[in-house]
Amino acid sequence: MTATNRAEKERLLALLEERNRRAFTYRYRTLHAKLYDWQREFNANTATYSQVCLIAANRIGKTYTGTYIDAVHALGDYPAGWEGHCFEHAPLIWCLGYSGEKCRDLLQEPIVGKKDGTAFKGGLIPPEHIKDYESMAGTPNALRTVYIRQIGGGDVQGGDAAIQFWSYSQGQHALMGDSVDWFHIDEEPRDAAIFPQVLTRTATGDKGRGGRGILTFTPENGRTDLVIQFMDSPSPVQKYMQKGWDDAPHLSQTVKEGLLASYPAHQRAMRTKGVPMLGHGRIYDLAEDAITCKAFEIPRHWALINGMDFGWDHPQAHVQLAWDRDNDVIYVTRAWKKSLAKPIEAWGAVKVWAAGVPTAWPHDGLQTEKGSAIELKKYYIEAGFTLLAEHATWPDGGNGVEVGLMEIRDLMLAGKFKVFEGLRDWFEEFLQYHRDDKGKIVKIRDDLMSATRYAYMMRRYAVSKRDTENVAPLHLAQPDDDGLYF
Repeated sequence: MTATNRAEKERLLALLEERNRRAFTYRYRTLHAKLYDWQREFNANTATYSQVCLIAANRIGKTYTGTYIDAVHALGDYPAGWEGHCFEHAPLIWCLGYSGEKCRDLLQEPIVGKKDGTAFKGGLIPPEHIKDYESMAGTPNALRTVYIRQIGGGDVQGGDAAIQFWSYSQGQHALMGDSVDWFHIDEEPRDAAIFPQVLTRTATGDKGRGGRGILTFTPENGRTDLVIQFMDSPSPVQKYMQKGWDDAPHLSQTVKEGLLASYPAHQRAMRTKGVPMLGHGRIYDLAEDAITCKAFEIPRHWALINGMDFGWDHPQAHVQLAWDRDNDVIYVTRAWKKSLAKPIEAWGAVKVWAAGVPTAWPHDGLQTEKGSAIELKKYYIEAGFTLLAEHATWPDGGNGVEVGLMEIRDLMLAGKFKVFEGLRDWFEEFLQYHRDDKGKIVKIRDDLMSATRYAYMMRRYAVSKRDTENVAPLHLAQPDDDGLYF
C-alpha cells in the first residue's frame, strides 16, 4: 500500500468517525422520526393539555420519552413533524425525581450527559450548547441548574434556557419562588403536596399563558389520589396514557420472560402493563394470563350471545360471548367501546360480528329521550341491533350484580371463563375493576365489564352460531307496526 493510499484511507476513516460523532451528538434531530406512535401521541397531547401523564410499565422507555421532550424544549429546535407544545422563548424547565442520585442518573444524564470534570458526554443536548451550570449539594456530579444556549425558533434564538433538577426528598417547601414554564415529574412522589406545589409554580409560566408539563411513572404506589385524578376524574387540562410491554417492540420475548419471572405475581400487571396495584380491592383478583386464550374460529354449533351497556359521556360497550355448552366454557370473543358514539356508528363498528346475534341490555334502555316518548333501546333496534325483548335479568327475574360477579369469578378460577387475547380494552377494565374502601363497586371504566355481565345473565337466550347466519331467534320481541322490535 502506497503512502498516498494509506493517507487517503486514514482521511476517509477520520471523516467517517466525524460523521458518526456528529450523528450521535446531534441525534435529537433524527430521534423524533424513530419514536413509537404512542411516544409521538404522548408528545402531541402536550399541545392540547397542560398536564399529560404517562402511566406505564417498566422498561418501555417512559423516562426517555420525557427527557427527549425536555431536551428539545431546552434547545428550542423543534424537528419536522413535531406536534407537541412549542415555546416561543427560552423556558425554565423543572425535572423532578426521587433523590439527587435519581435526578442525576435518570434525568440529568440523558438530557445533558455525564459530567466529566467540566465536560459533558452522551446527553441529548450537544455539549457546546451547555453554557454554564450549578452543582447540587450533597450528590457527586449532580447538577442543580444547567443553562442551555438555544439553537433557534421564534424569538428564542440566542436566548438561554435553564433546566433545574429537584428531588422529592427536599420537600415541597424547596419548590417555591420561580415561575416555571415546563415540568417533568419522573416517578410518582409519595408526598402528595409535591404535585400541587409544582402546578402553583406554573401558574404564570410561559409568558403568563400558564406553564405545562408531563408526568412519567410506573404506578408502584397503587391507586393514589394522583392516579385516581388522572385516570378516573381528569380535569379539562389533564390527559393520561397507559402503556405496557405490548407497546415496546424493543423488548424481546426472552427479555420479557426473564423479567416476568423475577416479579412477584401481585406486581406483574403493574410492572408489565402499567396497571396500578389494587390488592384485595380487585373484583376479579386473577392475573390476566389466567383467563387469556388464543383466538380461534368458533364452531358453528356453539351458542352466541351479545351484551351491551348504553353510554354517551362514558363509553357505550359491546361484547360477544361464545358458549361451549358441551364443556360449559364461556369465551369472550369480541369487545368494542367508544364515547360519544351514536347507535348507528356503534352498529357500523360491530355489525360484522353482531348481526343476527341476540343482544342483552340493561334496564336503562327503557328510559325515554327528553321531549319524546321514544325509549333509548329503540334507537339501537333501528340501527340494526337484535335486542332481546326484555332487559337483562336472571331466570328468577332479579338483576342483582353481586351474584353475577361471583359466578363469573368462580368460572374464571375453574378455567371455564376465557377471553381471547388482544382484547386490550376488555383486559384494561378487568385489571382495574375494583371496590372502594367501603366495599362498593367503583363505577368508572366498567363499561365492558357490565356488558359482559349482561350477556352472561341472559345466556339462556344464546343461539347457535349456525342459526345467527340466517334465522332470527324465536324468543326475540315481535316487530311493531313500523317493523321495529320493542
